[in-house]
Amino acid sequence: MRRKRLNHYVDVIPKIFAGWRMGDDLEALSELPNGVIDIDILKGSATHSLVGNIELWIAVEISQWLKESAARDNIDLSHLTEAYLTVKIDTDKVKTHKNKVVMFHFDLSSRIVTSSKVYASTVTEMTRWHSRH
Repeated sequence: MRRKRLNHYVDVIPKIFAGWRMGDDLEALSELPNGVIDIDILKGSATHSLVGNIELWIAVEISQWLKESAARDNIDLSHLTEAYLTVKIDTDKVKTHKNKVVMFHFDLSSRIVTSSKVYASTVTEMTRWHSRH
């Protein structure tokens, strides 16, 4: 395994979630209660701690990014035992009129696990969503 690349992946994954590519899912997230979302990056699926399975465009986007990056870097993903992004979402840290503006506070933890090592990264981000209905 190429350790530097796997470290790079766990650093980039949370930034993809909280970055500009997240825009398509912010409206859907604004309708969910505060909670924790677990994204299985190898499958491109997402589960909310209170709601259950949810469809997020960003989950598929991150999965595709990892597959393309690994192929480009000659990394065989079958050697990974798991690749997850855990996102704690809190929209109450900054009070807003939620029918107009939502401030998301994201605590993000990514991890990639092989048979011999766990690669992990954590990031905290704030994102404002103001294009409500």
